[in-house]
Amino acid sequence: MRIRSALVTMAVTGAGLVGLATPANAATNTCDPSHFCLFYNSNIQNAYYPFWDNVSDFAGYTYKGAGAGAGQQVKNNAASAQNLQTNLVARVYYNSNYGGVYDNVQPTSWRNLSNTYNENASFKWFWA
Repeated sequence: MRIRSALVTMAVTGAGLVGLATPANAATNTCDPSHFCLFYNSNIQNAYYPFWDNVSDFAGYTYKGAGAGAGQQVKNNAASAQNLQTNLVARVYYNSNYGGVYDNVQPTSWRNLSNTYNENASFKWFWA
């Protein structure tokens, strides 16, 4: 009887431990305070890249964090953006050197990109 009891206890304990494990993709990727971030997926999900200064060409930048898009190129790979500045609008451009159509991200807000969805090459700050 003791052996059966011990086996049941081990099975229950083992199952409980498996249930407590945190999946690797459960990490939260958040934009740094006072930064502008591009996210690999819509709804500010998965890998991201935080920007502080204007960037005329996203070539060479790669996504940070966990989940889908981690390690991928930022250029032509963003689906959403978050702006944590309080006085500046972040403008994402279709082309390098701040050209072509764009999406504005208002201060302290986020949005899914539309004009530059997966076609984004530069970004610049503007006063709100």
